[in-house]
Amino acid sequence: MKLLTNKQMHDIEYDAIEKKGVPSILLMEHAAIAVTAEILKDKPKNVLIFAGKGNNGGDGLATARQLLCRKDINTAVVFIGDPEEATKDCKTNLDALNAYNANIIYVEKKSDLDGLERIVYASDVVVDAIVGTGLHTKLRELTEMIVTLINEKANYIISVDCPSGVNTNTGEDYGKAVYADKTVTFHLPKIGLMLYPACEHVGELVIGSISIPIDNSHEIGDYYMLTDKEAAALLPKRTSRSNKGTYGKAMMITGSDLMAGAALIACTAAYRIGAGLVKACVNPYVATVIHNGLPEAVTTILPDKDGKLYGGSFKPIADEINSVDVIAAGCGLGNTKEIYDLVSKLIENAEVPLILDADALNVLEGRTDILKNLKAPCIITPHLKEMARLTGLDTNYISEELIAVAGSFSKEYNVITVLKDAHTVIATPAGDIYINTTGTPAMSKGGSGDCLTGAIAGLISQGLTPENAAVLGCYICGKAGELAAEEMSQYGVLANDTARYIPKAIKNLS
Repeated sequence: MKLLTNKQMHDIEYDAIEKKGVPSILLMEHAAIAVTAEILKDKPKNVLIFAGKGNNGGDGLATARQLLCRKDINTAVVFIGDPEEATKDCKTNLDALNAYNANIIYVEKKSDLDGLERIVYASDVVVDAIVGTGLHTKLRELTEMIVTLINEKANYIISVDCPSGVNTNTGEDYGKAVYADKTVTFHLPKIGLMLYPACEHVGELVIGSISIPIDNSHEIGDYYMLTDKEAAALLPKRTSRSNKGTYGKAMMITGSDLMAGAALIACTAAYRIGAGLVKACVNPYVATVIHNGLPEAVTTILPDKDGKLYGGSFKPIADEINSVDVIAAGCGLGNTKEIYDLVSKLIENAEVPLILDADALNVLEGRTDILKNLKAPCIITPHLKEMARLTGLDTNYISEELIAVAGSFSKEYNVITVLKDAHTVIATPAGDIYINTTGTPAMSKGGSGDCLTGAIAGLISQGLTPENAAVLGCYICGKAGELAAEEMSQYGVLANDTARYIPKAIKNLS
């Protein structure tokens, strides 16, 4: 599903109004219809609508007018600001409410808030239509006070288009925004609603139509998120007449004496997501761990130094690397100069898709130009600290600029960047951005990145493009973590549990 920037949404509405002849007041009416439908699902007796003086407030006022038609619902409106400063369509709806003798409370100063607390608390549903998608700075003091009142006293909150106080481009909340139970956004989701901290304010996200046809044409630099239906469509097909060769071979160069579990988790995930054969290229100790934990894996024993692979480990597999469908390297290797020698040989010689994770990225600190020697598509899967090592940027800056950092790195080095966070950002060299919204705090455990690397490798081995494999791998691992948490709580899920739940996640999709 496409995600929109504020400008893209503005351009879509401008085209509808100015070029297609759709009256703006009609778009507002359809927005109100969508919001009203969600309000009625909760069968409320008392509804209180907070409306600002912009078009977002107009959506709320139109919603109030529709609710006035319901004799079983007591509807009241709090209008914030000077009515004479309202936008044209907002003023039209405000005038209509006055003509119908609606219950309207006008708030222009702090003293006007007296008595509102009781009304908010007595309402079954509070509708937040105060500030819409045009916000790019913190709220005014009076509005902040109203937002605080809503957050503290409302029983159930529905926000119109976005929670008031969030920036729907950047995901910023400026320290004060409505925490909605449900947000009804219009046409398509706005990108900032998928990013932290704004996404924590959204609650359940509902997409309402405003009678503008959806344009699904692809433009370079577009933003996307997967839905269950889209994820299911990406799943590699399984055929009745097949064998292990049908679903490809994944080579995993992974593990060390101190981190053998990383190898086991990555290989397990590759198998669980459907790879035909998983070949673990590991040192003798790691091979023993894999044989005990995943007997289905095939191992190639590589020479090591002090329990870690090194440049000389490449020689036994030099003739094999291009006979597999995908290579994943890095999970649990350790950060040493010798590891860099191994990784550099892979980068310079691999002619099949290559996934670099963890220590295969850590050893590139200060030496990222070697990525320009890649001969095949490459996916990197850094978390924030690993991305900081690759770029020299501060982790706090990266966390606030996930899209910009991932997008810039992908373009400069011609790689697919999977920048891992609570909502992971996947950037392509062409400029497309995907935001993954699946997952759970239960996955905040060591080894979760190894699971993701294995899953992506397993999808590529089955024929998915690296881009689709990266996007779908993130989605499925997140869903698997959610399912595991449902059974084992947010506390007890291990990375191997996530890998174990991958088949259930796929079953739910398909």
